[in-house]
Amino acid sequence: MLRVLFMSLAFTIAAFAANAAVVAEQVVEKEIVVRDADGTDSIQRVKAEKVTPGEQVIYSLRYANAGSDSADGVVLVMPVPAEVTYVEGSVSGSETRVTFSADGGSTYVARGRLTIFEDGVERAARNTEITHIKWTLEETLPPGTKGEISYRGVLQ
Repeated sequence: MLRVLFMSLAFTIAAFAANAAVVAEQVVEKEIVVRDADGTDSIQRVKAEKVTPGEQVIYSLRYANAGSDSADGVVLVMPVPAEVTYVEGSVSGSETRVTFSADGGSTYVARGRLTIFEDGVERAARNTEITHIKWTLEETLPPGTKGEISYRGVLQ
């Protein structure tokens, strides 16, 4: 069964500076193999308009400081859709601290410390239970600076 994946995910941006204007665009892609004219195969990313269950998708936020001042304390949050399973170890984003939530974004901790309670017993959260991922930029974001963060998920 072919399943169309519509992406209108909400994401959160927080930046602290009077004239900082951090903007972000969410991109949802998948990788395909393309044969070049010389017969060489290469992997390219394309917009994920149609995705089949079991297929991997890349969720990215491309961000920039479009303001006139540097931005400090930039925080970017992306949800993991309910029909998607987070791929362990797939987060990217240089100069960031990444934390995870399994409670709808109420609390965030390092992946190794992410737990849930099941039948009154605390246990490690599975990758299928991750609901949000948060990136905190550890460096100041000067005006005009651009970056990208991402994670991979598999459509259930």
